[in-house]
Amino acid sequence: MQSLLVAGFVTLATAALPDKVALKSIFIDGTGTKKPGILTQAQIDSINRELTIEYDYPAFTMGSDMPSPFNDTCGIPEISCPAHKFSLTPGMDVSTIGVRGYKMTSASNYKDKVSPMITFDMNADKKYTFLMFDGLSLDAQWTSGMMASFQMVHHYHVLNMNQSSGLSADLKTKYAASGNPVTTPSVYAFTVWEHTQDASPVAAQNSQFTVQKWIEAAGIANASLVAMNYYKCHGNVYSRAGLLDGDFAALAPDCSTGAYSSGDKMCMPSSAPNTPLVNTTMENTTGAAGATTGATATVSGGSTTSPELPLIFGIGLAITIARH
Repeated sequence: MQSLLVAGFVTLATAALPDKVALKSIFIDGTGTKKPGILTQAQIDSINRELTIEYDYPAFTMGSDMPSPFNDTCGIPEISCPAHKFSLTPGMDVSTIGVRGYKMTSASNYKDKVSPMITFDMNADKKYTFLMFDGLSLDAQWTSGMMASFQMVHHYHVLNMNQSSGLSADLKTKYAASGNPVTTPSVYAFTVWEHTQDASPVAAQNSQFTVQKWIEAAGIANASLVAMNYYKCHGNVYSRAGLLDGDFAALAPDCSTGAYSSGDKMCMPSSAPNTPLVNTTMENTTGAAGATTGATATVSGGSTTSPELPLIFGIGLAITIARH
C-alpha cells in the first residue's frame, strides 16, 4: 500500500505569554476568526501567566486497514504521521491530526483517547475556570447552512479549580479535540479565568454561545482572564472522518467539497507535507518539550506557510548532527 509518511521531530518551542498585539488583532479585531469582539481589551490586558499545553502523541495511521469511516481518505494514499511531542506556543499552526483526541495508531486502538497535559499557576484564595472554544473562520463551511448563525463554538470547560485542591483531572479527560474539517485554519483558544465567587454550571448555549455570554451565564462576568494559549488548526480528511463518526455528521463535507489532497498540512506540527524534506532521518532528538524516536521521510513540495517549522527543523537537525 502506498503511504504518505513525513519526518517526526520534537519542537523546542515552549509555552509563553501570548503577544497581546496579536491577541487584539485576532480576538478583538477578528483577524482570522468568523466574528470580531470575542474578548475585550481589558481581558487581554489582565493576562499575567503562562498556560502550558503539552502534547505527547503516538504515531498516526489512516487508510483502508482502519475501521469505517477512518478508512475513507477521499482518494489520498494511506496517511502516516510520526509520533510527536511539543509544548504549544501561542499562535502555532497545527493540524487536527496533531491535536486529535484518538490514538489512531492501529485498528486495535484507533478510538483510545489521547489528550494534552494542561497546567497553569493558581493563587491562594482564588478560583479558576478553564474554557476552550473555537473562533471558527470565514470559510463557507461556517458562514452558510446550519452554521451560519454561530459566532463561535464552545468545546469544553472546567469550573472552580483552586490551589488547595490542585488542577482538575478534567482538564485532560474532558479534552474536546479540534474538529475543523476544512483546510482553512480555525482559531482555537484555551483560556483561564480567575474569580472569587463560584462559577455556576451553564446550560448548552449552542448557536448563542459567545465567550462574553458564557462567563456572564456562569456568574463570573467580572472574572480576570489571567492565562491564554491558542493555535490555528488546519483541517483534513481525518477531521472529516471524525465528524462522520460522531454526532456532527451533518457538518462533514463530501470529498469533492472538501477538496482534500496529499499536499494538505496533515502532520503538523511535527512536520508538514509541503515542507521540502527529502530522505531525512532524525533520531533521538531532545529538547525543552521532550524526546521522540527517529523517523525517515521522503517528501517533496513547496514552502510551508507556517514560519515555525523550518526554524524548528533547523534547530533539531543541528542537535542531531552535534550528537553524531
